[in-house]
Amino acid sequence: MTSAELRAVIVELRPPTVSELVECDHEVLAARHARNALLARLRQVRLRRARMDRQLCRWRSAHPFQVRLHELGLMSFRFLERWKATKGTVERVVQKLAEKADEVQEHARNVERAVEARVTMEQAPLRQYISDLEHLERQKIMQELVERWQTHEFDNALTVFKMLALKREMKAFGYDDGGVHWQALPESFRRVIDNFNCLPRGARSVALERMRSTVQLDGKDARRLMREMGLSWD
Repeated sequence: MTSAELRAVIVELRPPTVSELVECDHEVLAARHARNALLARLRQVRLRRARMDRQLCRWRSAHPFQVRLHELGLMSFRFLERWKATKGTVERVVQKLAEKADEVQEHARNVERAVEARVTMEQAPLRQYISDLEHLERQKIMQELVERWQTHEFDNALTVFKMLALKREMKAFGYDDGGVHWQALPESFRRVIDNFNCLPRGARSVALERMRSTVQLDGKDARRLMREMGLSWD
């Protein structure tokens, strides 16, 4: 299996993230719905309390004399008495809802934490398997890079081999029997070149392909061939 095929398997197996699953869990959604409904009710009651405060301000501005009499205790007014009673009821409701809101928000957080822990535990084996596959994928990528590099090395070696074989065949300067360049090559390599040049031209391409197909691309054959060609290897 290639690294690309492994990547496709990993993508197919990878589950949604824990946060994504928590967001769509029915227990979490129910807890959040209850929390949001209570918070919405609390906001409405607080808005009602604010409207009552504004009504009182407008009434006091419109009736300064009555306000003064009320403050001195000389006269009571139905609006103020009714406002006071209603405001007391609203304040008690606000306090009760605020306390309940704290409870439902804490409950929602606890549900989220419990679901997150459950999903994390359930996904642990699969995520460990995916982690192992990703480790194997990294190894495959490195192996494929090495193989491509080694193939490139051997292609370079074959190019040099063909160039030296041509120089030997043409008896280029230094490549005759006693030539300095020819004698600098290892005897085994000189023998390979001479055998290659003895082949008919139509068979030479076949020989090169056979060399390519039989070489084990672990770097050793390419390195040996390059060393025998007198090329540096660092």
